[in-house]
Amino acid sequence: MWRIPERLGLMMIVLPMVVYALCGCGCELDRSPGGEGRLVVMTYNVQNLFDPYSDGTEYPEYTPQGGWTGEGYLLRLERVSRAILQTGAMLPDVVVMQEIEHDKVLTTLLEQYLAKRGFQWYAATADPDSAIQTGVISRLPIVSARVHGVPGCRSVLEVTIDADGSPVVVLAVHAKSRSEGVAETEGQRIALTRVLRTVVDELFAVDPFVEVLIAGDFNESADAYLREGSLAQTALVPAGAVGAQDYAAQGSLLLSGSQPAAGTWYSWWLDRSSGITANLDGSYWFRGVWETFDQILLAPGFFDGEGWDYEKGQVDAQHMLCDVSGYPFAWNILLKEGFSDHLPVYMVLRRPNP
Repeated sequence: MWRIPERLGLMMIVLPMVVYALCGCGCELDRSPGGEGRLVVMTYNVQNLFDPYSDGTEYPEYTPQGGWTGEGYLLRLERVSRAILQTGAMLPDVVVMQEIEHDKVLTTLLEQYLAKRGFQWYAATADPDSAIQTGVISRLPIVSARVHGVPGCRSVLEVTIDADGSPVVVLAVHAKSRSEGVAETEGQRIALTRVLRTVVDELFAVDPFVEVLIAGDFNESADAYLREGSLAQTALVPAGAVGAQDYAAQGSLLLSGSQPAAGTWYSWWLDRSSGITANLDGSYWFRGVWETFDQILLAPGFFDGEGWDYEKGQVDAQHMLCDVSGYPFAWNILLKEGFSDHLPVYMVLRRPNP
């Protein structure tokens, strides 16, 4: 258990992952973290959040030589904060973020925009050969954190949140992009889910009732296996699909749109009853199709009437996050406009007896 220091400072380094805490904001909060018996988790691919300094791993356009400036960086921070703190939307307690440069951008994001809304804790991966990292920011204490390497892929960031006295484990992920071809990259996404299965098995071996969720950009829709004709293994497979158990044995995660059985994960994207509150059919628009790449998957422990239980999932995007056609208003580095090519996805958990 870590104590929040009196000033911004390094709490612990577990290479290649870092965990910090901010405190002393002395501000009023809309809702106390985890308050009102509600825990709100968001996953958001922010689309390339880079500072203006050259570290050697950036994309060329995000270097001083490429024209990236401090003014552009501050604009990006402001846009990301607005997406997280959308007026009229739910204030998240925990945000899983993809495509951040490193932990330093989280430091600045919290110091300048989010600490006053209660965000004090954060963690980030530090994969040495990757231009982008995965991070978690939280209004609730991060009491432990680990990183799990994935061969040829971005690491899994595991954080344990003290959610009003009940531990919730968040596994933050950013799977391999499909840009080099779906079939050509599927093996790397399966490598990620294989590591996730190992991590989860270890967690359940210690505590069979632990509440675990997996959140992030999977670069694969919940129904991808069915969309692609059920012809080959995918990283995510609906539990009732032909060959599902065989693929699970080879590393795939099994998804369900209803209360999940042991070894299965709940995805509200597959839950027809969630369509009423989902607001949109996806979080990423690609080649004329809504994709459900951004997901928050729940273990069976969120359906047992103990600790935290599932209430609803949805895409919550105010008009500013969408273009005139209703699709994500992607960040455009040349025009210095837009937010992200992904929309934020939310999961609301409730205490059965707050």
